[in-house]
Amino acid sequence: MERSTKIFHICTITNNLKQYHEMKLSFIQSGFTEDKCRYSLFDNSQGNVFDPSIFNTVSSSTSEPYIIFCHQDILLNQGDGFEKLVAVLDELNQIDPKWAVAGNAGVSRRGEFVSKITDPFSHYYRKWEKGFPYAVQSLDENFLVIRTQSNIACNINTFYFYAHELCLNALTKGYVSYVIDFHLTHLSPGKYEHDGHSPFSHAIKTFEDKWSQKFLFRYYQPLYAPMMCFSKYKFLRQVGKVGILIRTFVLQANQQFQRVLRYGSRLVSIQS
Repeated sequence: MERSTKIFHICTITNNLKQYHEMKLSFIQSGFTEDKCRYSLFDNSQGNVFDPSIFNTVSSSTSEPYIIFCHQDILLNQGDGFEKLVAVLDELNQIDPKWAVAGNAGVSRRGEFVSKITDPFSHYYRKWEKGFPYAVQSLDENFLVIRTQSNIACNINTFYFYAHELCLNALTKGYVSYVIDFHLTHLSPGKYEHDGHSPFSHAIKTFEDKWSQKFLFRYYQPLYAPMMCFSKYKFLRQVGKVGILIRTFVLQANQQFQRVLRYGSRLVSIQS
């Protein structure tokens, strides 16, 4: 494979060509011009021809240092562009040469929600104040930067959990995933109907069963899905699920206790 002089290979699976072209235009206007970047469009506008496993074909044919795998419904309209992303990735290379996947929203091993994004949920987020880059266990799919030389795979054919598939494959190869300081707008809140019978619910079970075969015991917190427990041993998985229930109860009880404290302090201030 000839070495490319371009920096990014920007890949998108789209079912809405108008939205894709608006996204691409925002990239080009932000410095991601075609002399510095290669664009690959996987057109699903006439039906689901492509799924996220196309990433493996992309990876094997990419000579650019970085692959950007992103949604069609993002816009670079927050002031960050090509030079900012290159600088952020250069800094990350210095901080941790073992990074493989970077994004703009994720969950840390401590369960912290880390983000640098504007989307329909932004007003619910507490502003992240611990700095970037920040190591996480999972990332959101809307915008992913993958270091090509990490050679990680995406062995999943559903549009749910492919970012998690990349993050976990990176982890098993000794790599780390990060949320980085690169701000953009994601237009869609996503669809995450979890009722036990929906396609999303089925994807959760399939994903948890698959990755349970890879670990002796590990908790994993995806975005927008319940915490999972991976274990190749059924008994340990059941123990882990009990632990998740206890943790959820304690967190909810603590939230209620904090509300009572705040209400009590307001009453005291009024009476004073």
